[in-house]
Amino acid sequence: MKMTKAEVAKYLEDFLLGRGNTWDWDDFISIRLDDPELERIRLRCGSLPDVYPPEAPGQYCSDQGLAIIEELFASLRD
Repeated sequence: MKMTKAEVAKYLEDFLLGRGNTWDWDDFISIRLDDPELERIRLRCGSLPDVYPPEAPGQYCSDQGLAIIEELFASLRD
């Protein structure tokens, strides 16, 4: 799927701020992206619950994982 850096940044920002539709994050981490850099970000986000498991029910990943999403978001805004 073709997506711009701005579109990927929007997915990350919406996730971090608890915005967006119910399935937006699932769609983002499930659909392969054409751009290799953005695909790397998508794959990294999708692996976070395995690498940084949630510490409480309802969490996607731990605070360390969320910090990685914040770093990825910042890298797209540079």
